[in-house]
Amino acid sequence: MNNKFSFNEYKRIISYYLSELKLTKIENISYKTKNFFFIRHDVEFSILRAFDLAKFENEKLNIKTNYFFQIKNNCYNLISNKNIKLVHEIQKMGHNIGLHFSYTGKDNQKDIKRELFNQFYILNKYFKNIKKYFSPHRPNLMKSLQKCKIKGLINLYTKNYFTPFDKINNNYNKPAYLADSRGKWKYIHPLNLDLKKYKKIQLNFHPDLWSKKGFKNKKNYDELINDNNRIFKQSLLDETDYLKKIIKI
Repeated sequence: MNNKFSFNEYKRIISYYLSELKLTKIENISYKTKNFFFIRHDVEFSILRAFDLAKFENEKLNIKTNYFFQIKNNCYNLISNKNIKLVHEIQKMGHNIGLHFSYTGKDNQKDIKRELFNQFYILNKYFKNIKKYFSPHRPNLMKSLQKCKIKGLINLYTKNYFTPFDKINNNYNKPAYLADSRGKWKYIHPLNLDLKKYKKIQLNFHPDLWSKKGFKNKKNYDELINDNNRIFKQSLLDETDYLKKIIKI
């Protein structure tokens, strides 16, 4: 049996969906679209994990998906030299890059719009061919983020792309949204979704949860912490020479 959140499990899920549906470019979806399937990756804690999953998709599944990175994130620096190179490599594989919009300001459209454009400006400054779509980070904490509509940008929580699974109520014309948030599928495992009925689907995978072996939640985060410790130690060694005697990787 495949381990939970292993790359083999990921392959099973994607193969199941591709047996019934074709991957759709997000920019080609409108309210008139009768069926679509796209994969979204919100990167919360590890750009290296995102790179590993992107590489697996490219080499083993031959698919191109969508990676969303945060500008403001305490766990990674998107525009460090090493991370810029990793994101460029993800783009070279053919994957799309968008903004995972982290916002903690005032709950009004004016301030949200200003901050959104500021973050897109930074993203476009360091990376080429950035897609004009975004996924709000933790939108349940600020409902206006879900409803935010800005001309020229695509919010993946608006009704053309998103319906909370418990609100579909057997209306299969609504887009179904499934996510692995917090290391679990809240409503239904994607392998149990009836693809004869559901024809509009957005799957959100968090790369931080997925690895070659696959780990249970606590073990996974222990591994993430270890990975980030190694990255931090290497950064210290790269920036100094006197620490080589006391820091071991």
